[in-house]
Amino acid sequence: MNRTLTSFITLLFAFVIMTGCGEKLPSGMPKLFPASITVVQEGEPLDGAMVLLIPEDSALQEWGPGGLTNASGVAVMRTNGKCKGAPLGKYKVTVTKTEREPHPHPEWADLPMNDPNYRQFLRMAESLKAYNLVERDFGSRDRTPLQVEVASGQKSHSVDVGNKIRNEIGKGP
Repeated sequence: MNRTLTSFITLLFAFVIMTGCGEKLPSGMPKLFPASITVVQEGEPLDGAMVLLIPEDSALQEWGPGGLTNASGVAVMRTNGKCKGAPLGKYKVTVTKTEREPHPHPEWADLPMNDPNYRQFLRMAESLKAYNLVERDFGSRDRTPLQVEVASGQKSHSVDVGNKIRNEIGKGP
């Protein structure tokens, strides 16, 4: 996944989480059950990772549960980014976490768009390196080995994403 798409998905996901589900579930949405995923890497909680559940049941494809991990490595699942919980079923689990090099002039981000330094800020931002902090296979719906089952009696699950890495996006494994 390229870094622009990853950034867009992360921002979109954060936005819909903040907007909430409201009192009424969207039409056709199945009943949701509390579910959380704890993500560890080398035995430590992984903060700031995006967790998505990919349903095995094709009837659930439009109700993608997911969440962002907190400092304890826990992601509370929200369906369609808004509604707390996940439909019952078996899922593949994808986990991604990326980071970017810090911008040399973060103070320029608040400049007006017509300021020449703002344009330079954008050009510099495009050249900053980005890194995957989780092995790529864990972020691939086709290659992830991670699986969970959301069941009415089990609210929490744990997954391990292996060794700590810092691989430049667009280069190597």
